[in-house]
Amino acid sequence: MIGRGGIWTHFILAAAVARCARAVAERAPAHETEIAFTYADTHAGGGRLRRTGAIETVLAASAGFHNRAFLDAVAASETYPGSWVLASRVIAELPRVVFEADVNDLDPALIEAAKAHRENGWVRFWSHDWFLFLRNRISMSNRPHFIFIDPPLDDHRGPGYAIDAAILLDTMGIPYMISYQVDEPQDTIDEIGRTGLELWRGQWGFGVLLGGGAESVLLDVLADLRTLADLLEGQFTLRQPLALADDYII
Repeated sequence: MIGRGGIWTHFILAAAVARCARAVAERAPAHETEIAFTYADTHAGGGRLRRTGAIETVLAASAGFHNRAFLDAVAASETYPGSWVLASRVIAELPRVVFEADVNDLDPALIEAAKAHRENGWVRFWSHDWFLFLRNRISMSNRPHFIFIDPPLDDHRGPGYAIDAAILLDTMGIPYMISYQVDEPQDTIDEIGRTGLELWRGQWGFGVLLGGGAESVLLDVLADLRTLADLLEGQFTLRQPLALADDYII
């Protein structure tokens, strides 16, 4: 079942993937008719989720949004797409761009379910600890054009590994997005030096960080995130690194 935090994360993910894929296509020679966009997902799940009233509320207000990538992809079927299926639908709408993906989940049963949910492009499936998967994937010669890092909720190493992953991907210039639950994440924000886009609902919330070039989508989505937060019965907050990190805030 998709919750409000998932909707928040996926809206930003779809916009970031679309922008990064268009940039890849713009850099490609004009004579190339098919351009591979490679995507990696560290915690992919089965690829399909049950729709909820929250997503129906957002879709009913779709006319008020500037960014269409998420809305069009979700409205395309009766089931709600998981993150990597969502990314494949976004890419399928772009001219010349072909979706290629590596998707990982520690649960082999979820990976088996995911194999039946491929919709577009080419997908390779992995079942490893998410950080091991990430290290193995970026060591391959064809580095991803975008990486979505979604640490499992019960992974106590998640924040520390996310810092290591973000610093590495920024150094390599690989666009990425990291999701997190808002639970005193300031140390992570400070270490990575990126602005958190957060949805607060009372004392709890959900956030994402963008880097490696993916942060270029920020200005595109800011107005839409305020609208989305209202629809999700929450508050949109920008969480910035503290003063010690001001020299590299983005």
